[in-house]
Amino acid sequence: MLRSFDAGYTYSIPFRSLGQICKMRIRMSRSLSRMIGACILAIAFLSMWELYYHMSMNDEATVDVQKQSLNQIRVQPPAKKKTMEEMQKAQSSHLDFMKEQAEIQRNRRRLLDNACADIPPDDEIPMYTKRHIYVVDQYKIAYCFVPKVGCSNWKRILMVLNGDRDSVDGLTSNEVHLHAKMKFLSDYDEDQQEQILKKYHWFFFVREPIKRALSVYRNKFENYEYFLSNKYFHRFGKEIIKKWRKNPSKEALESGANATWPEFVDYLTHPDEREKVEKDTHFSDHWREMYKICSPCTVNYDFIGKLETVQTDAKYLLKTWGVEGKVSYLSSDTSRPTNSSSHATYDKYFGKLGKQELTRLWDLYKPDYALFNYTKPEIIP
Repeated sequence: MLRSFDAGYTYSIPFRSLGQICKMRIRMSRSLSRMIGACILAIAFLSMWELYYHMSMNDEATVDVQKQSLNQIRVQPPAKKKTMEEMQKAQSSHLDFMKEQAEIQRNRRRLLDNACADIPPDDEIPMYTKRHIYVVDQYKIAYCFVPKVGCSNWKRILMVLNGDRDSVDGLTSNEVHLHAKMKFLSDYDEDQQEQILKKYHWFFFVREPIKRALSVYRNKFENYEYFLSNKYFHRFGKEIIKKWRKNPSKEALESGANATWPEFVDYLTHPDEREKVEKDTHFSDHWREMYKICSPCTVNYDFIGKLETVQTDAKYLLKTWGVEGKVSYLSSDTSRPTNSSSHATYDKYFGKLGKQELTRLWDLYKPDYALFNYTKPEIIP
């Protein structure tokens, strides 16, 4: 027996009770150990289950991806190599296209030569024409540009071929007209001009003459916002209103804005009055007769294109130069389209003109109709 002293008191603990306490503590320790072990096993089990779950999900995702890949392979089978027969057919189609277009060019050239019998050639290329001919020496190209005949797109192409840009994409009309770095024929000396005339590929494009005049009016004068922002055409607008409008307002005389289509036609069809205003080559070339710009009865052009067939003509021309993989002819949406060729638009504007105005307009552009084989419009008396 043990004795214990506590606050002056004495009491005793039997040995048997002490032994029981020790056994109880041992049993409690064993139970706690078992509980801790069970928790560890539970945690391990949960971790293994979570790992297994994620691995299963990843396997399913992998299977889904593999299925999608297989489906894509089924939908998009690898391109088959062309057979010899298919290659021969493509080559034959290409040759047929080139032959057909070459024949079209021979016919255009023949008709032009026949019509030139009524228009004596100049002794040499006029300076006015030389200032409208862009030259790209690397590809030996000479291009006579006619405003309102898709010239913006051809300038884009020549800028790329000249090394000024890498692509025709993104080039605005303002960039091509104001920042093109190609040389004009007039920039070369006489000996160089002679070599260019003999050895380079010469081309130009035309369009239905009176529709071109309407396109100029709608773009440069009727489009009020464009007119105000383009000061180069203000002097023409002022002169048109001053000369051909009855009782013009002071504001109209000062701005030159809102000239009407009949007033513009009056201006076009009075050459003597025009000479007082058109003292240089700039901007009045938008309505000048096409044959006076490019002098086709003096220059022997290799190619005569038409805006009405521009996609086919451009394809043939680029193939002829061997640059169809480098550049392409863009749609008219990249320029300043006016859609002046539609029948409704044509009738709307020309219905405003009397017989006298229509006759004078026809007389002005009649040489262009003859030289480039366009049919006389039915609306002309």
